[in-house]
This record gives sequence, structure tokens and C-alpha cells, in this order.
Amino acid sequence: ISVNYTRVTAPISGIIGASSVTPGALATPAQAEPFAVIQNIDRVYVDMTQSSADMLRLRQALAQNGQTHAQVRLVMPDGSEYAHQGELQFSEVTVNQTTGTVRLRAVFPNPDHVLLPGMFVQARLIEGVNQQAILAPQQGVTRNARGEAVAMVLNQQNVVEQRVIETGATAGDQWVVTAGLNPGDRLI
Repeated sequence: ISVNYTRVTAPISGIIGASSVTPGALATPAQAEPFAVIQNIDRVYVDMTQSSADMLRLRQALAQNGQTHAQVRLVMPDGSEYAHQGELQFSEVTVNQTTGTVRLRAVFPNPDHVLLPGMFVQARLIEGVNQQAILAPQQGVTRNARGEAVAMVLNQQNVVEQRVIETGATAGDQWVVTAGLNPGDRLI
């Protein structure tokens, strides 16, 4: 009977970290230090923060598109994009009063065990696709003395004119222009 108590089996499956005990070490019922930590990383949670204003905008965009969950993409520490798409699971119900941010959590499949606990990644929330969006390179948009976004545009007579524009979110290295530019405008 005593021999049966010499083998410790884990109640869950997963990947085991470094063991903190060696074979033959004394184990006690109220041991403070675990033998080892086992983590199941077939699904990985990614926590991120977003401003409360951006959170409201995200909810509105999802409601307009008839979606209940936003899709999330990851950029790995080496700059490559993670092969699998995740889904936004929930947002915290309170706003951090110090920073004005809300914590979000997304879940990602991890069949190849590429994502590891504690890894830092960049997350991109996919709110929807606007086929009519006008994108302007960020280096082509500056600010005037009043703080308004302006762009230099060639008009029909090939004369440069300064135009005040309104920008929204970013898409990579480009601004989403919500007003001030038209399809076919030539931005300098």
C-alpha cells in the first residue's frame, strides 16, 4: 500500500515546467511549494487594455455590423503575424480610474504551442471592413497651427492646395480619412 503513495500523478494534462523537487524528496500534505507547475496551453488568453472611449467606439462598430464578438489578430515579438485568429471574449466591467482604460481578454487557439504564458504580443482588434474607406499615408498628413489635420493635394489644374481633413483610426501606417478627401484625390 505504501508503494502506491510514492507516485504522484497530475489531475490535468498539459506542459510541465521545471520541477522544484527531486526524486526521493520528502513531500508533506501542506507543502508550500508545488512539485511543478502544469499549464494547458492549447488555448491561450491574451489580456490587453483599451481606453474607455475606444471601447465605446468598438461596441458601436460591432453593433452596426451585427457582430457580438470582435476578431483579434496577434503580432509576435519578432514582428511576424500569428497564424490563428482569436476572438474577444469579454471586457472588464469597471474602468481603471487612474488610466481611463478597460481590460479586454481574447482567446486564441494554440495547436502548435507557439504562444507561451507571459509572452508579450501586440493585439489588433478587427472591428469590421469598410470598403469605401479612404486611407492616407501618415507622412502625408500634418497639423496646422489650430491642431487640425491637413493634407497637401494636387487639384485639377495641378496646383498644390492645402486641405483640412478629419482622420479616424489607423490602419497600419495609414490614417482612415473620414472627411476632407475624395476618391481620386492626389495626396502629396
